[in-house]
Amino acid sequence: MLLQKDKIALSVKYVSVACLMLYMLQGVLYPGSMFVAKIFLAAYFAVGIFCLTEILFSGTKQALIYSALAFAMANIAYFGFSNGTAISTFYGIDPQSPIKQTILVFLTLFIFFYLSKNKLIDRKLLIAIYAFWFAIGIINFYSLSPFSPIYDKEVNNSGYIFVNILPFMLFFKRKYIAIILFIISSIIVISSLKRGAILILFAFLAYCIFFMARDSKLSAMQKISIFLFGAIICLSFAIPAYNSNEAIQNRMSETLSGYSSGRDIIYQQLLDNWENNESLTKVMFGFGYSYTPIVTCGRYAHNDWLELLTNMGLFGVGLYLLFILQIVVMTVSSTPDSIERRCMVSILLIIIVKSVFSMGYGDQGTIPLMILLGYMAGKNELQQTTV
Repeated sequence: MLLQKDKIALSVKYVSVACLMLYMLQGVLYPGSMFVAKIFLAAYFAVGIFCLTEILFSGTKQALIYSALAFAMANIAYFGFSNGTAISTFYGIDPQSPIKQTILVFLTLFIFFYLSKNKLIDRKLLIAIYAFWFAIGIINFYSLSPFSPIYDKEVNNSGYIFVNILPFMLFFKRKYIAIILFIISSIIVISSLKRGAILILFAFLAYCIFFMARDSKLSAMQKISIFLFGAIICLSFAIPAYNSNEAIQNRMSETLSGYSSGRDIIYQQLLDNWENNESLTKVMFGFGYSYTPIVTCGRYAHNDWLELLTNMGLFGVGLYLLFILQIVVMTVSSTPDSIERRCMVSILLIIIVKSVFSMGYGDQGTIPLMILLGYMAGKNELQQTTV
């Protein structure tokens, strides 16, 4: 018979996974504005707080959890003392959205760390989570649901969904399935024309080629031959596809000419605002939560570091850097050439690229990465307690 503690942990698993999936289905199976989505989110938050309480009372040794908690609590504190009237009144931006996304992202880390510590996450669950997000990505990309966002522009944000779940492919036992899914994902990501997502895709591919080549028992010449053959095959498909797609050609031309969708202007505005400020307090602790739209006249930075530098100063940047460094430490301490090490490196690559070219800690798209990160941290905790 299951002990009471085991029953509670099992209930947490089913409730948290169900609430998360049902919440993420807004805009897919039902409109995003429905009250039911708020119920699922509230239930997920409640489970997350319970898991965090259990983790803290159990006295976890994982510095990653404490650094994540410190960063999340700092964001909540800044939000509590912020005045969102300015951006909501003048720019029509909901000041509650960023903090809600940040809490959602980090509570996911705590929930799946708790589940992993209780040995309730296995390969099948991870594959199921991957399949769920892959399906959502397909629906959003092709707008197959009446509730999905309709993209009338050439750029499709759904490309990021597929790069956020790339590390899950490492857990497939049948590698040919992972390769097929990677090819499908690659086609969609490139078609989405999101430059940050494409960069992540190629970084992940380069890393996979690196460790697959190192694992192979073939000679150096054979490896080079196979690589060149694969490159020729890819180019034979890529070049005709590129020549027949005007949107991709225009996007590439814009990128090569230095067009950055206005990010260069936004970045300069935020840097000038921080550098030219004479208040040491604001340099150290920022101007307040969600202050970036006030500087840029209604636009967020789409760069975690500049967002934090403006909102929370060097204090916020330091906390976020500490969190990233803890991921590095856990990656280095994992077993070389293991799936865990490769998964951690992949997570690190994606988070770092997203933090520079898009959004990381304040984007619910980071949830799959936090699921894996929580799983890895929980396994690490179990290994430390059994030594």
